[in-house]
Amino acid sequence: MTPDNAHDEAREDGTDGGEPAADPARFASQQLADASQQLAEMQDKWLRARADVENVRRTLRQDVDSARRYGAAPALTGLLEVLDNLQRALASPPPGLDPTFLHGLQLIEQQFLGVLSGHGVTTVPAARGQPLDPNLHRALMEQPSDEVAPGTILQVAAPGYRLHDRLLREAQVIVARAPGDTPRQGG
Repeated sequence: MTPDNAHDEAREDGTDGGEPAADPARFASQQLADASQQLAEMQDKWLRARADVENVRRTLRQDVDSARRYGAAPALTGLLEVLDNLQRALASPPPGLDPTFLHGLQLIEQQFLGVLSGHGVTTVPAARGQPLDPNLHRALMEQPSDEVAPGTILQVAAPGYRLHDRLLREAQVIVARAPGDTPRQGG
């Protein structure tokens, strides 16, 4: 075949340079199959894009919910330090303090605790004789004691708190050890 007569030869697909094949039914069938394939591809792309949009929406809803539930955590943590100081003052009032004044401070403490509770803050269980849970308690030190079992809480130095289901601050505790045992390092 020469370049001059290349256009005269029929193409392998049954067309001769862009015109319909000699068999119009075959040509129409091929066109329909091509269109169906393109439609299927476009539907697949549309479904994938729709799924991506739904995933983004779900992620954003979760982020907004998390921000609502836990966004106040830094401020609440700071307020816990103020509450600690108020409770220390109430635990050791100066001699001769007017009982009415002390009662007023106790009411403020109760109001403070009520506000924290209203925002989803609860205390972490930590009591004398309770086993140490490193997920909830921070051992400040060990002290020899025969009053409670070794490895249990001897004294709570500062209470721990949760914000909803997240730990806001672990309870700070002193842990008992057997009187003859040597203290462990760390904490």
